[in-house]
Amino acid sequence: MKLKLLLLTSLLFTATRIFAQAIDPIISINENPITYSMHICSDGKFYYTVNGGGVTEKKDGKISKFRLNGEFIESYPINQEMRSIMYCKKDKSLYINIKGKDIYKIVDIANGTVQLLRSGMYENEQTTLALDPKGKLFYAMDNGDVSIYNFKTGKLVKKLSGLKCGLKREGNTTVAADKNYLYTWNSDIKTVYIYSKDGTFKKSFVLKSGNLGYSLSAANGLIFVAKSELGKPATWYGYKLPVK
Repeated sequence: MKLKLLLLTSLLFTATRIFAQAIDPIISINENPITYSMHICSDGKFYYTVNGGGVTEKKDGKISKFRLNGEFIESYPINQEMRSIMYCKKDKSLYINIKGKDIYKIVDIANGTVQLLRSGMYENEQTTLALDPKGKLFYAMDNGDVSIYNFKTGKLVKKLSGLKCGLKREGNTTVAADKNYLYTWNSDIKTVYIYSKDGTFKKSFVLKSGNLGYSLSAANGLIFVAKSELGKPATWYGYKLPVK
């Protein structure tokens, strides 16, 4: 009995400590996805989000555009089941990857026109890709292993193994990247793990809000995750993580 009480006390203390250390978002963005709020990026002037998951055979998707203060501007229909949206500074273009392992360049966002860039580059069709800010590398997560591909050629450059992530597919197929770090996360415990670009673990942080494992994104100097349920209004939460 005494041992059970000690164990329960320890668990409650741990839970309380984790909650107390949870980081608050500095921005929230509301949207109305067709399905799930899957991914977000920024070109430095606007935010762009994509829908995906649970899409019908019609593959009804959309890209939504927001001001940096979170104000909604417009949505654009895209006939794809999207996983991520990425902005490449080098050519000032938006890219998406979809379920089915295809990567497209957005040619005309207003008309939903896309151009196939690469097909079958990575293995897991559920992957939400990350694009290095310099536009030179793609990052793809598969159950704790991050494969790094050359943007121009699609060839595998390097593979990092053993990174922490969620147990479900939406957590173990997701990676984010900014100019300094890689990010993975376990949405079940709302914990983001931060790694240097060579795969060295740096820190972890518990986030106050967000539940969709696929949604981990790096945009405009922030780390974003979404609280999203199928076909319901969703919220993006942007965090400034004190890595240093």
